[in-house]
Amino acid sequence: MAERKQKRSVQPVFLYGSKSILKIGTKIYTRTNKNKKVYGEDIIRFDHNNYREWKPERSKLSAAILKGLHHMPIGEKSYVLYLGASTGTTVSHISDIASQGSIFAVEVAYEPFSKLLDLAEQRDNIYPIMEDANLPERYSFFIDHIDVMYQDISQRNQIAIFQRNMEKFNPRSAFLILKTRSIASTQDSRTILKNTVDQMSSYNIREIIDLSPYDTDHYMILVDAR
Repeated sequence: MAERKQKRSVQPVFLYGSKSILKIGTKIYTRTNKNKKVYGEDIIRFDHNNYREWKPERSKLSAAILKGLHHMPIGEKSYVLYLGASTGTTVSHISDIASQGSIFAVEVAYEPFSKLLDLAEQRDNIYPIMEDANLPERYSFFIDHIDVMYQDISQRNQIAIFQRNMEKFNPRSAFLILKTRSIASTQDSRTILKNTVDQMSSYNIREIIDLSPYDTDHYMILVDAR
């Protein structure tokens, strides 16, 4: 008679020393004081709190966590500059994590910005800015200080945009979502990654994560200011 296999219990784990980010099996959740979905995600009840599922197919930061991101510089009171906020999917989860901080969300396109604006009306810590991330001087007056910067922009000059905003706001840590196909559609993605790392020698690179299979030819680079 074949031996019956026992089911392994899925133990919930809080990540990064905080109860803001929860992992259950292969799913990530962020604690929220809202009981409202943002993009169709599931909401569960755990440890007397609501937790929103953070889908890696919809958020590169969630994908990076599932791929083994070791460091999370965003905390409960963090001030975050988000470049390329789009409709606010990832912004909403950062809003959950930095519940007592502020998220300055920059988006240049009108259609996604209108949805981002709707999200900001439901959350006190999101400040939407309709502006071009190439020109940080146009929105720097609105921002007191920044702890962490997060950039997710599909432009050929994405490295220059990153460096310009790093110089302007001087955050202690920053995430760059490197979109290699936006820089050169035919060049090898690993070569583009190497060239990017060479251009970022003025920063302390803490982690580089390949985001496949969630996002092919995408890398997350986490840096600290020197």
